[in-house]
Amino acid sequence: MSFSYDAKKEMIGSVNKPCCAFAQSYGFLLFGRSFGYGGVSLMTDKKEIADAYADAVRLAAGLEPSVSCSDAGRYTVCLPDANDRRTLLRAFGYEGNELSVRLNHANLRDDCCRAAFIRGAFLACGSVTDPQKEYHLELSVSSMRLTGDFIKLFDAYDGSDPELGFSLIPNRSQRSGMNVIYFNDSTSVEDFLSLVGAQNASMTVMNTKMLKEHRNNVNRRLNFETANIGRSSFASEPQIKAIEKIRRKGGMDALPPDLRRLAEIRADEPALSLRELGEMMDPPLSRTAVNYRLKKIIRFAESL
Repeated sequence: MSFSYDAKKEMIGSVNKPCCAFAQSYGFLLFGRSFGYGGVSLMTDKKEIADAYADAVRLAAGLEPSVSCSDAGRYTVCLPDANDRRTLLRAFGYEGNELSVRLNHANLRDDCCRAAFIRGAFLACGSVTDPQKEYHLELSVSSMRLTGDFIKLFDAYDGSDPELGFSLIPNRSQRSGMNVIYFNDSTSVEDFLSLVGAQNASMTVMNTKMLKEHRNNVNRRLNFETANIGRSSFASEPQIKAIEKIRRKGGMDALPPDLRRLAEIRADEPALSLRELGEMMDPPLSRTAVNYRLKKIIRFAESL
């Protein structure tokens, strides 16, 4: 199953207050495939989503919707009877003859109902990408005015309320004639999922982000160390050549003990930095002292 589907399954049934259950049903139905006198319906390839939509119809108006499944496994939930559709619309304060369906705030009875309504809308038309791939959550809405009404709900999550501890500022675009409301940063996706009751999905996004950051830090450190090794190896090349020449000429015993010890270490560890070479000497030497002695070794080799 997809990450988006798992998140939606977690949201279903997470409401325990009657007012929020009604608000969630309102969001679910309002943002379904159709919501008007001409049709109230949802199409989905997930049985749990179809069942939840049917439950929303029952809770809102006490009606029994029609549920069918195609040979391809596509579920359609609808109210085929026009009188039933009018009954449902009136349950949410509509007459059925509206030219453009707008958000009826009277159905969001308390502040707690706002999150439940957003959850219902996401169940109907939302999706969230697997955080292993990218951080992206969106809702796709056909009505431009309804999109504007929905976005205004997030004014309550602008970060001005210290008790909330988060802010959600949605982005908006158009794609294939649809209005897309989206969040594309990990923190906003986490906060949205927490807001709508998908705590496990939110934690998955958070943990994935932490693992990615850790992996990126490790990669950066390895790249830095590899670059340092490369630079050290390049810098040590003339030193190694000088030491090899001294050995070929039998001049190692002619070197003073401190230079001979340094030459032996450098020959065995060409990638060590000057600081690391100094730490291996007894007593330890500074970078400047190591560099000075290596230059003396090179001059000695040149004199042979």
